[in-house]
Order: sequence, then C-alpha cells, then structure tokens
Amino acid sequence: MAPKRKAKSTSVGSSTKKAKMSKKSNESSQMSPSKGNKDEKKLLFERYADEDEGVITMDGLSQLAEDLDIDPTTDTKLLVLCWRLGAEKPGCIQKEEWSRLFTCPELPTYENTAKSIHALKNGWNQLDPGFLDNSEFRPFFKFCFEFNREGTKKFLERDTAIILLPLCIENRSFHTDAFIQFLEKEKTPEFKLNKDQWCSFLDFSLAVGSPPDFDGWNADESSWPILLDEFVEYVKANNSLEKSDKDQASSSPKTTTTTKHHHSSTKKSKSKSSSSRKSA
Repeated sequence: MAPKRKAKSTSVGSSTKKAKMSKKSNESSQMSPSKGNKDEKKLLFERYADEDEGVITMDGLSQLAEDLDIDPTTDTKLLVLCWRLGAEKPGCIQKEEWSRLFTCPELPTYENTAKSIHALKNGWNQLDPGFLDNSEFRPFFKFCFEFNREGTKKFLERDTAIILLPLCIENRSFHTDAFIQFLEKEKTPEFKLNKDQWCSFLDFSLAVGSPPDFDGWNADESSWPILLDEFVEYVKANNSLEKSDKDQASSSPKTTTTTKHHHSSTKKSKSKSSSSRKSA
C-alpha cells in the first residue's frame, strides 16, 4: 500500500472518527459471532467502511491491516488483495467489491461462509505477488499506480513514486535502486510520474539487462518514454565518472610507492658508499 496520506481532519474530527471506529469495532465483534469465540473479528464491510463515505477508505484498510497484524505501508499482499477484489477507484473499496472476498477463487476466503478473519490470516501468504507470472504481474503493477493516485489525478507525485515503486516491483528489476537515485537527484519534488512511464519501467526492467551494460538496450531504436532514455544516459555518465575516479585513485598510490622505493634505494646506495669510504 502507498504511504499513508496526510490527515485532513482537525483533532476534533480525528477524535470523532476514532469514536466511530471504536463503536464500529464493538458492533462488528458482536455481529454473527462464531460458535467457538464470540469475540472473533469478522470480515464485515461495516467493520471497515467509513460511515460517512460508505466505502472502505485507507483508514479502513489500515484497520484491516491491524486485524491481520501486518504493516500496511510495506506488505504488498494488501495491494494484491485490493487488486483481486477489483477495486476501481483510487484508495477505496466499495461494498460490491468487498463481497468478492468470498466469491473470488484466487482469495483464501473463497466460499468462507463464516466470514472469519482467520481464513484470510491463515492464507495471507497466498497473496504474495512473487507467485504471479509476468502476464499476471503486469496488470497488478498497473493497478498499483491506479489505486495510489490522488482522486482524479492522472499521475503519482515524485516522492510517492519513490516509496511505492520498490514496494510494488520487488525483485523483478535490476534497475530499481538506480532509477530511484535518478528520480531523487535529477528530478525536482514537483516532478510527476504518469501511467505510461510507470508501466514502461516494468517492461524496461524485464527486457533490458543490468547496468552499466544495459544488454538489450538500443538508443537508436528506442521506443521507451524519454524518461527512460534520460535514466540510461544518467547511469552511463555516472559510471564513466566513477570509473575515471577509480583509475585515478588506483594510479596515485603506485606513483607514491615507486617514489618511496626510489628514495629507499638511493638511501641504501649512499649508505653503502659511506661504508666503503670508512673501510678505505
């Protein structure tokens, strides 16, 4: 899930919201209790939905993450869950989408009539995006962009993209660290990353070898977004500078050593000459 969004409410609003969540939590724990545990938490839409907005917002997803004992800012499986539910709007899940929790065969809660959170908890690792092949991962990666947009905006803020990209792409790219460095150093905080640039980074990562060689990259026939052309040029330029610095650093000590050796030999020669004169 993306970084938590800035709170817009005042402290009074926050207190009211917490009171609502507390009330909702108590109500949810009392609804449809299981035979073995009356306090067992249920995967009820009402437990996580915002009463005013009528949808599950980022706050509701954070509550779900708390019930699952996971960190919503680092656990990519929460994004996979939202993707499997078919969430269409950024940052929220509607009631109809939530109902797919029990009808989607790809989810561990499939046909779980008890709506027990334990079913989701026990099968949580099944949602690891590492299990997705590239044909499935592409639509998931695109979803990550769409779900983390702000409202009607068609882009991600640079700083949001910097945090979100490593989380979503995980180990499918040789270029993530260098690309993040490129965004941090070459692009201002006002820079916006659009959907084409986001999706193209995944395709680039799957098609092009690791830096600095970038096997599979052809600058003359490149059809990638200009941003990726700039990225390759940035990495190659930095690599040339680093290589030049290393060459200079490695040659300097040799010169010093040679000079020291020369002085040492001269000193030994003088010492032998002095000794010969004394013998004479």
